[in-house]
Amino acid sequence: MKRPEERHYSEEELLVHMLGEDAQSVAVQIEEHLGHCAECAGILGGQRELLRLVREWAVPLLGPAAWDEQRTRLLEFYRQERGRTAGSGLASRVEAGLRRVWNYALENPLTTLGYIAAAVAFASERTITLFRLERILPATGELIEFLRQVF
Repeated sequence: MKRPEERHYSEEELLVHMLGEDAQSVAVQIEEHLGHCAECAGILGGQRELLRLVREWAVPLLGPAAWDEQRTRLLEFYRQERGRTAGSGLASRVEAGLRRVWNYALENPLTTLGYIAAAVAFASERTITLFRLERILPATGELIEFLRQVF
C-alpha cells in the first residue's frame, strides 16, 4: 500500500515539540515522521544543539583593571577620531551631544549596560513569549517581570 505524502514540519513546530508543548497526538505524528525524515530530524538536532550551547554559555567576569583598560583605549580612540572630524554647525552640535552620552557611558558602564539590557528585554519580550523561551531560560521570564515592575 502506498504511503500518503507527508509534509515537513516547520522549525516552529519542531521547537514546540522539543519543548514538549505539543498535543500528545501531534507529538506521536512528529516522532513517526522524524523516524524516516532526515531533514526534519536534522533541524530538530540543530535546535537541540543550540539549546545545549545556550545552557552551557557563560559570560566571563571582567575585573576593574579590564574595565579601566577598555575605557582608556576607547577614550584614546575617540579623541583621535574627534581630531579628524572637527567642524562647525549642526555636525558639531550633534557631536557635542553624542560626546556627552559617550562619556557618560564610559564613566558609568554598568548603568549603561542596565539601560541597554532593559531596551533589549523589552524589544525581545514578544520573541520570548512567542517561542516560549522562558522554558529554555527560566530567568528570562523573571527578568521581564522585574523590568515591568521597575519601569
